[in-house]
Parts: sequence; C-alpha cells; structure tokens
Amino acid sequence: RVASPFGHFARCLEVHAEVTPNPKTMKFLPEGKDVLGAGTKTYTFRSAEDASESALARKLLEMDGIREVMLAAQHITVTKAALADWDELHEVIQGEISDFYDAGLTVMEASAIETIISKEVEEGSLEARILQLLEERVKPFVQQDGGDVEFERFDYLDGTLYLMMKGSCSGCSQSHATLQEGVRNLMDHYIPEVKHIVGLNDQVEEEIPRPGRY
Repeated sequence: RVASPFGHFARCLEVHAEVTPNPKTMKFLPEGKDVLGAGTKTYTFRSAEDASESALARKLLEMDGIREVMLAAQHITVTKAALADWDELHEVIQGEISDFYDAGLTVMEASAIETIISKEVEEGSLEARILQLLEERVKPFVQQDGGDVEFERFDYLDGTLYLMMKGSCSGCSQSHATLQEGVRNLMDHYIPEVKHIVGLNDQVEEEIPRPGRY
C-alpha cells in the first residue's frame, strides 16, 4: 500500500463565530474541543500582561483591537475596542484560535482553573440553593449568548444577592434585562429570601429593584 503524500498535513480545526446581543463582543467555539471544560469557572482577561496563566488569552490580547477575552467551558468570548471592526477581526481571531489548538497548546494552566463546586458553601444552605438555580436555570441560557453570570455573595442582613456579569453581559445594555426578567423572576419563585439583586461589572454596581421596591 502506497502512503498518501498528504498524510502529514493535519486538518485545521474549525472555529465557529457567533454574534451576541452585545455588538462589541463575539463568541468563538472550537469545533469538538473544550476550552476550559465542563464545570469550570469562567475567566476574564483584559491585557496580555494579566493573562500569564492562559497562553490563548495572551495570544488574542496581543492582537490590535482586542480589549477583553473571556474563557468559558466550551467557548471564548472576545470583546473588541470601540473603533475596531469585526469584519476585519473575526476571521483573524478564528485563525489564531485554530492555529493554537492545531499546535496542541494548553488553553490555561490546570493549576489556575477552579471548578464551580469549589465555591465554599454549606450543602443545603441558601447559597447552595442559589448556586444550583444559577447553574441549572440561568447560566446555560446566558452562555448561549457568550456571557456568564457568577454568584459573588449573598447578604443575609438585607437579602441582597450580588452577581458578577461577564463576557457579553459585561457592560451590555441587555444585562439589566437579563437580571430583571430572568434571575429576579426565578428568585421570586424559588428563593423568596432574595430581596434585591445587584449586578457587578468592573466594580460598578447596578441594583435591579424587585416589584414594589424603589
């Protein structure tokens, strides 16, 4: 049997690009490949210097016009600079991600990746119920649009739930609606102990009032 002369050529990994509700962000999915893997926290990087633990994020942030990179379980969300053009960027980003995977490189150092269940909460506690509700009913839908919502803390004194908005949710005009229409309604129904919801984004807090509260 004669060996194919093309046998040494590896098939380039296909990377799908999807638009999100936030015009400044796009979602990239490497076909058949994990990014961080199931059950992991998402990580956001805003400069190549800050991305020392992720070779992929560092590689993307070294590109002109890239402001932020979020790594999630199955996708990568990239935020562009205000004056950058997706028509010029998205195919280049796809190529960089494809080349990265084809080279067999590691997306992020394993020692730096935390699992969602590593959040120290007591089993059966209110925080555990909130985490479960977010994981099962909120995060899957938010992540479809390239964003993420993470539990930050719950204040028992006034019933305030603090959530960190990431990826396409961060700084997006639809973040308010995401919290108000989705998370708040779920909490009203399943966990009425939650009286207020605050979305955190780069240390800026945005309170979403519950019905009847001003």
